[in-house]
Amino acid sequence: MVDAKVLLKCAQSGNADSFGVLYSMYAKELYLYAYKFLGNKEDAEDAVQQASLQVYKSIACVKNADSFKAYYFRALSNTAKSMLAKRTLHTVGEEELENAEADEHTENQAINSSLIEGALAQLKPEDKEIVLLSVLSGFSSGEIAKITGYTSSTVRSKLARALKKLRQELEK
Repeated sequence: MVDAKVLLKCAQSGNADSFGVLYSMYAKELYLYAYKFLGNKEDAEDAVQQASLQVYKSIACVKNADSFKAYYFRALSNTAKSMLAKRTLHTVGEEELENAEADEHTENQAINSSLIEGALAQLKPEDKEIVLLSVLSGFSSGEIAKITGYTSSTVRSKLARALKKLRQELEK
């Protein structure tokens, strides 16, 4: 197992390969979060790339290897929010279904995915962010608080309300 603390120290001293290993540890989670937040593959890839460049340039700011993942997700979250603000909200529709078919998903999975995406689209961006960080990325309320700037109790209450709204949307 690769020691994240050693990798962080090496990356902070300018070793790009060490940063590459750190990136690879979280790449799938970062992309999945960005994809669910932004709604399409191209924007997700762009957001991860922009956030990675930002994190690489500012890696000296990371004081603790245990907080590196949260630092990375905060950068990605800020990048995704910026991108979202620059364009109109992406609606669920034919593009997702075509992508799902191209990825060899069954029709039923594509429909379920569209329903979930549609329900997520009904949430406010900050609530959607909290749900994705919790459900997809597995962050605790304390970690989400560090990423979003909310308190832990605010994160928990926003998450509970957002999940309730998702349930209601999916039951319709």
